[in-house]
This record gives sequence, structure tokens and C-alpha cells, in this order.
Amino acid sequence: MKGMSSKDIRSGRLACSIILIISLLLILFYHCYNRSYAMPVQAAETEETADTEETLTFENTAMLSALAECTTVTITIEEESAVLAGPKKPLEEVTKTAYDIPSSFVSPVTGKTVSYKGGKTMERSNKITYGKCGYLNSIATPDSDGFMKLEDRYLIAVGSRFNTLPGQYIDLILQNGVVIKCIMGDAKADIDTDSTNIFTYRSRCCSEFIIDEKTIRKDIYERGNASLKYPTWDSPVVKMVVYDAYYS
Repeated sequence: MKGMSSKDIRSGRLACSIILIISLLLILFYHCYNRSYAMPVQAAETEETADTEETLTFENTAMLSALAECTTVTITIEEESAVLAGPKKPLEEVTKTAYDIPSSFVSPVTGKTVSYKGGKTMERSNKITYGKCGYLNSIATPDSDGFMKLEDRYLIAVGSRFNTLPGQYIDLILQNGVVIKCIMGDAKADIDTDSTNIFTYRSRCCSEFIIDEKTIRKDIYERGNASLKYPTWDSPVVKMVVYDAYYS
């Protein structure tokens, strides 16, 4: 291998020095670049982020305030409606009319006097499809024996003698003191009732209970008498109390 001269050595050292100087200059340049350019960009990003967060916070606050205002308005409207409508009174405080039920009636067909024994006939709910009565029957539900109910009251059909409207609250007072809570769910046609428009003369009843044909208890349906629902119902209706209040 050929030996290196002193000239070659000096040239190598010079080259190393140049490389070292260039490296130092590059490091210095990079450091200055970071100070001169990178920091302001980072600061700008920080400021932009801060502005964005502040804007979002403001928007969120505005949205929450708007929702709160809407809620307040809704409550106010509901409260005003309640005031205009008035509180729902207990039935004990509502005006009511009591009608005595006679123990007999005159048949419009034979002209003979017929005794009322307390039978309570039935009417199928799915046959009642007109007007408010149809609506009430569509939202009513059958109890375990197939009797249609709204709230805790049975739907019944009554004659025009009682001047009732669909949805009106009615109490049937039995001779034995039992009270059956009802709601008018249908009207008996005058052509089917006696001259007082109380009794359905063919079935000899003053109240027809509305039932669900699919779920009505078999023995009740076969006998055609709603009085079989409870032993205490096997008693004539002696009074019908009609309240000036309605299901809503």
C-alpha cells in the first residue's frame, strides 16, 4: 500500500474541517429557523385554537340558553292552559243529576206492563264505529272478563231519557247498594226503548254493558246477562247518577 504524504494528510484535515464547519453552520441555521419561523406558527395555532374553543363555548352557551328559553315558554303555555281549563274537580264536587229507575214499564208493542227484574244486557264494542262513541270504544280495553273499560269505569249504552253525551260519567246504583262506575259509550235508539226512553223493551234492561266479543267470559255471553260478572251485580238498578263531567 502506498504511504500517505504530508500533503495528503493536510488535505484530509482540511476536508474534515470544512465538513465540520458546514455541519455547525447547518445546525446553527436550523436552530435559527426554529426560533424565527416555528415558534410564531405554533403561537398562531395556539391563538387559533383558543379562539375556536371560545367560539364553541359561546355557541354552546347560546344553544343552552335558547333551549332553556324554549322550555320556559313551554311550561308557561302549559300552565296558562291549565289555568284556562281549570283544575279537574273530583266527582264529588261536580254537578250531577240523579234519575230514579222504575220497577216496571209499558211495552210499546203489547201495551202491557212489564216488570224490571234487574237484567243487564250486552252490546259488542266492534259494532260501535260512529263519531265519539266509536272513538271511545276504539281506545277502551277489555278487562279480564271481556268488559270494555276506560280508566276504572265500564262502557255502557243508555237511553235518551238521561240526556247523556258520549264519554259522560255515570254511576249505576243497585238496589243492594252496590255502585257500578260507568261511562257512556253508546246511545240506545229511541225506537228500541219504551215511552220513557229508559228501558230496551225487548231485553227489559236500562243499561247495556259494552263487551269485547273475543274475550267475553263464556258463561256471561251464553246467558246474555252482564249481572253474572259478580254476584253483587245481580240486583236491579234503582238510580242512575249522571255527572256533568266527561272522559278526556
